[in-house]
Amino acid sequence: MKIFFKYVEDAVIVYESLCAKRSALSYGSQCLKLVNNQLLVIDETYNREAILQDMVIPVLTHVILKKKEKKMMVNILKEQFFYSEEEEQDLLLQIMGGIMEGERGEIPQKTFSLPRELLIRQALQDFFIHNVTFTFESFLQFRLKEYQERLRYYAELAIDEYKLEQDYQILIHQLRQAANERQSSTGDVYVMHLNKNKFVLYDQSSRYVPERECAALAEAFLSEQESVYIDSTIIAPLLSLSPAAIHLYSDQHDHDFVYTIQNIFQEKVMLYEKNEFPFDQKQNIT
Repeated sequence: MKIFFKYVEDAVIVYESLCAKRSALSYGSQCLKLVNNQLLVIDETYNREAILQDMVIPVLTHVILKKKEKKMMVNILKEQFFYSEEEEQDLLLQIMGGIMEGERGEIPQKTFSLPRELLIRQALQDFFIHNVTFTFESFLQFRLKEYQERLRYYAELAIDEYKLEQDYQILIHQLRQAANERQSSTGDVYVMHLNKNKFVLYDQSSRYVPERECAALAEAFLSEQESVYIDSTIIAPLLSLSPAAIHLYSDQHDHDFVYTIQNIFQEKVMLYEKNEFPFDQKQNIT
């Protein structure tokens, strides 16, 4: 079996990884040879099937995942979606990585029966049935269709999320600017996060602010910001009041509204646990 490499770095990595595998499996040292740092020769007379299953396929799978995948993702972003700026590519790669590692569960996505590793292994298994001499780069480009499609899918998800985050940052900047431009009409206010998206407001005198007053405050702010679409139950009333400080009580510090209030009002926000709330929560809340 002969594998040609366009890049010396790839040839050396594959060769050294195969040598490590060979040593661990106690295969003879003569079964591998690297010629001119670009041609890898594998002697299959030892036991073709064993060498493929125990050495070649695991090593190539590992190298593709750990050494080539990032370059392939960058190429997809650049060639298929026209993201040529390195800074944008890095942000998108970070999002893609989070999605692929299961760290972005809030992003709706498909559930696949086969992980990326098995897609590569299957492609190699099928390929080696009929091929004993090939170019590594050609295999990456033409024989990993399902794997490439999977990477493209993750790229699409990452781009959608990136655009949403951009829109969110633009909105936050706009709201922060509006908050800074408004004169404060009250001192400290107190916000209690009751459950899910239910928040209630208390003024500086510890008085519960009923929903009808919050609605009027929201309407006053939104009438001045016609192009802004935000929550009218608590965020818009807070923007209308532009308080000196916001004491926010929640057991969900990663809740979207909690996060957004902190982003808009920044150092004006003091975050506490719910059990630290200083007032009687039952007063006038319906």
